[in-house]
Amino acid sequence: MDEEQAKQYQKAQHLIAEKQWLAAAAILEELINKAPNDEVTKKLVWALYQAQQFARAFVYFVEQPAVFTSERQDAELAVRLLLHNQSYIAARLFINELPLAWQTPLLSLVVDSENQAREKYQTTLQTRLRSFYHLGDCSLAEQQERVSDAQQLPLQEYLTGAQFLLRDPFTHQLIKASLVDTLRQLGVDEQVTVRWLDGQEYQLVPADVLAIDEQPVVRELRARLAAELGNQNPSELQLANQELQMQLMILYPLIEQKITDATGWIQYLIARIRGEQVATNPAIEQLQGQLSKIIDDLSQKD
Repeated sequence: MDEEQAKQYQKAQHLIAEKQWLAAAAILEELINKAPNDEVTKKLVWALYQAQQFARAFVYFVEQPAVFTSERQDAELAVRLLLHNQSYIAARLFINELPLAWQTPLLSLVVDSENQAREKYQTTLQTRLRSFYHLGDCSLAEQQERVSDAQQLPLQEYLTGAQFLLRDPFTHQLIKASLVDTLRQLGVDEQVTVRWLDGQEYQLVPADVLAIDEQPVVRELRARLAAELGNQNPSELQLANQELQMQLMILYPLIEQKITDATGWIQYLIARIRGEQVATNPAIEQLQGQLSKIIDDLSQKD
């Protein structure tokens, strides 16, 4: 911040002290465009929030949510802002990343807001839930959009919709994986049922499932891939890594159950990328063929 910008910042702080929220916000918005700064961001979001410009404040918050995690009062501002925008699931996910000592009082704000929403906006919530329920009728892009919109549902309604979609054969596997991961982050510790690619149903507890990058088999797969290609062909390694990442996203949350031979899996993946034949477990060939078709379909739709 140069001398003139520092003067403008001091002026904005003075206006905030006088509760002239919009005047302060106008100055801070200019500053944020010229000299991005964490403190300016926090002051701007605070001024817009106090001016009840919740949508505008939300835009600046989502650009740098991590800025609001170091101080208790900033975290509460963020949660209240999310709730004003009816982003109940996002608020819970945000809270789960905060220090444990802050979580209980902030979660109580979410619960109160959800209860109020059920009383005031029952029709709106039912409409959102129906849209969430029926996303299997839509394209993947529309399914992704409806999943995003469903974050404006309270937790219990979101969980009800997610449980239905996880068993719906028309929900895209990527969407199912995304839902399980969200439930994992939310700490949902009740059993859900997932209808998977093979048409079979699997029971799991989302809170007990590891994130993709935390799974031992995933680390083994990536290490094996780096060992095979790391010193030979960087572009081929990049392509194989991209393919592997897509496979893992589709397989989730059953990666460890389905990939029991990391070496064989990587050998087959490399051979297929090169257009070569390799002797491997028929189960690996069958599943990778299924995954390849899904990935190819996604590429064609792009």
